[in-house]
Amino acid sequence: MAVGPHKVNAMLPRPSRIKASALFIAVLIMVGSVAAAELLKPRQYWADVIGEPHYATLIPTRFGEWQELPYAQKSVVNPVQEENLMRLYSETFARTYLHRPTGRKIMLSIAYGRDQSNDTQLHTPEACYPSQGFRVEKRMEHTVSSAFGPIEAVQLITTMGPRRTEPLTFFIRVGDEVSRGSRDRNLARIKMALKGYRSDGMLFRVSEVTRLPQPFGLQDRFIQDLLGAMNPEDRRRIIGQQDT
Repeated sequence: MAVGPHKVNAMLPRPSRIKASALFIAVLIMVGSVAAAELLKPRQYWADVIGEPHYATLIPTRFGEWQELPYAQKSVVNPVQEENLMRLYSETFARTYLHRPTGRKIMLSIAYGRDQSNDTQLHTPEACYPSQGFRVEKRMEHTVSSAFGPIEAVQLITTMGPRRTEPLTFFIRVGDEVSRGSRDRNLARIKMALKGYRSDGMLFRVSEVTRLPQPFGLQDRFIQDLLGAMNPEDRRRIIGQQDT
């Protein structure tokens, strides 16, 4: 049966008609959301509250059973490639320490950024070591016990070729707390933003070139001894405000 043109037009879907008032309200809501986000965006840097750290000054060169090896910094792997250092970090710091009782050498590296926005977040060794020719053989979540509270850290075993094995331990401070993974880092940033601050961040890494079967115990000892040798104000710039 033939269908007349008038019936065909009636069967076709009609374009929805949006009232001018509803469209105006929707635009107002969108503009208001953008304005609110801009108004609520934190503008004060947390680094300006606690003071921007200078790790070469606040990290002691000698403490407990440890002492600096002054000319060994070149063996410490940079957290990221050289061209990104100035863009991502306000300060980078590297030092090698001798453990006098054993003769073992622990390499310390710190990377600090005063603004942990999305495009300037710290890069972790999991991403940066492979870019410099290392292979991450194993990753383990680890908690460093300390007299100042537990420190949520990550342990990696990395290799470069058949001769170099470099186990390492790292953790990240965002604002006033240590955060292990990207989710925890984002939550820490949100907490600081709700307080009105733009978070700073610090990556703390210790490593050793060794093939010993149990390499991480001495790295924990180094972290514990270093924190114990620092005053509370300087220690806060490493692990934030810990509850003991």
